[in-house]
Amino acid sequence: MKNQQIQLINVLKEARTAKTSSSLANVLNISPRSVKTYINEINEMLPGTISSSRSGYVIDAEKADALLKETKTLIPQTSEERMAYAVNRIIKQGIVNAYDLCEEMFISYSTLKNDLSKTRQSLAEYELQLISQNDMLVINGLEKNKRKYLSSLVYSESHNNFVNYEKMAQSFEGIESSDVAFIKETILNEFEKHRYFINDYSLENLILHSTITIDRIRNGYDTLDNTESSVFLKGHEYDLASSIIHELEKHFDISFNENEVTEYTMLILSRASNLDYETITMDNVRQYVGEKIYSLAEQLIKEFSSFLYIDLSQPEFFVRFCLHIKNLLIRADNDYFSKNPLTDSIKQNCPLIYDCAAYSARTIKEKTGINLNDDEIAYIAFHLGGALELQATLTNKLTAYIFCPGYYDLNNHLSEAISSRFSDVLVIAGVLTQEEELAKVNGDMIISTMRLQGQTSIPTVIVSPFVNEQDLRNIFAASETIREEKKRNAFKERLTELIRKELFTVNDKKLNKEEAIHQMAEQFKKLKYCGDDFETEVLERDAISSTAFDQFAIPHAMKMHEKKTGINIMICDEPVDWDGKEIKLIMMLCFNKNERHIFNELFEPISMILIDPDNLNKVSKARSAEEFIDLLAKLRV
Repeated sequence: MKNQQIQLINVLKEARTAKTSSSLANVLNISPRSVKTYINEINEMLPGTISSSRSGYVIDAEKADALLKETKTLIPQTSEERMAYAVNRIIKQGIVNAYDLCEEMFISYSTLKNDLSKTRQSLAEYELQLISQNDMLVINGLEKNKRKYLSSLVYSESHNNFVNYEKMAQSFEGIESSDVAFIKETILNEFEKHRYFINDYSLENLILHSTITIDRIRNGYDTLDNTESSVFLKGHEYDLASSIIHELEKHFDISFNENEVTEYTMLILSRASNLDYETITMDNVRQYVGEKIYSLAEQLIKEFSSFLYIDLSQPEFFVRFCLHIKNLLIRADNDYFSKNPLTDSIKQNCPLIYDCAAYSARTIKEKTGINLNDDEIAYIAFHLGGALELQATLTNKLTAYIFCPGYYDLNNHLSEAISSRFSDVLVIAGVLTQEEELAKVNGDMIISTMRLQGQTSIPTVIVSPFVNEQDLRNIFAASETIREEKKRNAFKERLTELIRKELFTVNDKKLNKEEAIHQMAEQFKKLKYCGDDFETEVLERDAISSTAFDQFAIPHAMKMHEKKTGINIMICDEPVDWDGKEIKLIMMLCFNKNERHIFNELFEPISMILIDPDNLNKVSKARSAEEFIDLLAKLRV
């Protein structure tokens, strides 16, 4: 495909309305006749790709993407891909001509300018500045910040998965996937020799840092800024860093300077431990992390227990959590926060656990002055999630009674067979032999070897005396249906308790986040649910980590010490601007300290329902509190 055809496709893909041949000609700096020629040629390759009307030309995005995929050149297609490509080129080359970039990416100069305006914002987060002078582009800032930005680009392109060898190799010219594999093997070998331990996420981060450093040294950027030389370390971690670097220098025929070794040592200090997780005890962890970190970990665990109503005092969790807090503080002191490739997934799929981790971030800031980013909050959520998985209790199980008229020990065999197969689902509360006894029990399910003569409100599953596979499937299916129905009913009861008609609004005015929060907080205040500080605390919680998801938001305060518990609903017929996201539904939560357990019951299921765009659209059509509750409850799984 010709360069001009690719450029024309990209311009039409970006256009929100039909474009005339004249307007396309102006953007592409060609004649209107050439525009028509290129359109005809494109449609010959794939009929129907570009259609015309009185308003102008419109492109079929799917067919356009299919055509572009057939081209052998690796051309960035989206704005995000172009931003990454441009920054990568500028950082690696030092200075780049803007028009050269346009030709490489087959885009117009105006498109490049628009992309670069977004790029400036993302660069500013890393204290980097994009300078454009006489059409020449330069990125100013510290070398270590440029390396951090390059690292973030690779993580971003990995689409929330671990950064694999191929992805790393594709990002750096002259580095093969086998080279990245060598870096990993070297790190693991040297860690083993020096009796050091590192988790998978930190290992990937260290591999990526090594790859970027090698690439930068090869391209002449081998001297870190003077601020690095002020940190001078000797000791076990320094020896480990030196041994890894020695192997990398031999393999890649490069040389690390002293500042590079110091940088590498700091990375190891902030991501690894010389204590084996399998041999650490409550006694030696206090000695290793120090009294300050030990006390902070104790406080955070108490808050977790209060927030989630679970006991997290087990030695195994406490030890691992202490070590995590120690490394986290080292990273913060040296500005080496870890990138977490699963942050977005955790925020969406484990919102309650993430919210609890966000609460701990606030405590850490109060005690240390350190602001944690979303990635570090997600790492804390990892620890919480692991602990919660180990604490599954009987509260999630169903109570079942077995009805089996006595015939020797047949009823006992039946009970044992069902208990062993469904131990994680059912609790067998009793085995009954007389049907009259069923009227006295109150359970979730009856498993009977014969059809009952009388009526019962308890769901009943009929099985054969000698349980077969079909019987087991029937029991499982019935238990799943009952569990879902119980959850749905309990969910609806809670919603009915908390959502009053006075706390339901359909908004058709243009609002931003602050205006919406103010309006809803004032409603709570007017109805005497909360005090004067509630609105401020809601904004503080959102500032720690946004409470907005894709198209809905669940703002709430962290302390949960208000007068009454309730949920305020705002259906946004005119989407609310929430830090750039268009929000269709807002559910503001207000909780009394004695009813915080309700927060745990509702927050995650509500989030899981609304994360599905179809579900969100359904509940957004509600025009009363009752209708909203019914719609939401029906979607509860």
